[in-house]
Amino acid sequence: MGLSSTNNLFESFHSPTKGQLTKDDVFSLIEQTIASNKGSFEIIVGADSQLKSRGTFFALVITVIRPGHGGSFFYHKFQEQRYSSLQQRIFQEAVYAVGLATEVRQYLRDHDHDTPVRLHFDIGANGPTRKFIQSLLSLAASNQFRAEIKPHSFCASTIADKFTR
Repeated sequence: MGLSSTNNLFESFHSPTKGQLTKDDVFSLIEQTIASNKGSFEIIVGADSQLKSRGTFFALVITVIRPGHGGSFFYHKFQEQRYSSLQQRIFQEAVYAVGLATEVRQYLRDHDHDTPVRLHFDIGANGPTRKFIQSLLSLAASNQFRAEIKPHSFCASTIADKFTR
């Protein structure tokens, strides 16, 4: 699956405050929020997955934060085949996050907003995912994204994690 092939994969999202939304609705809400408020915004895309007996459960999250004023988030949950390899699962999370972040960034650019979009990866210097850090940070950089890892990747390690349990 290529990095830009998320176009039709994530068509519905959930907002804790607005309920079910289409991806177009989410992108429009993000754009309206940025356009109607002064100040800077942070947009972060993160993903997490959980291996279960029935398959691999993924959650993708888009957070919109106005520093000092709070924020909101939207998430999409889905199940796929069982990825028994940690490396395969972590890289699949990253590919989904990069693809979705690319779509968000392009939508905002198409609407004359140059708000940066960052990535949060659910990996860290401690534990078995440490060996993937350089590869995933390179993946982010090659797609012109700044990425963060644990303990600074709350979008993936806290918010998305909540929806894979």
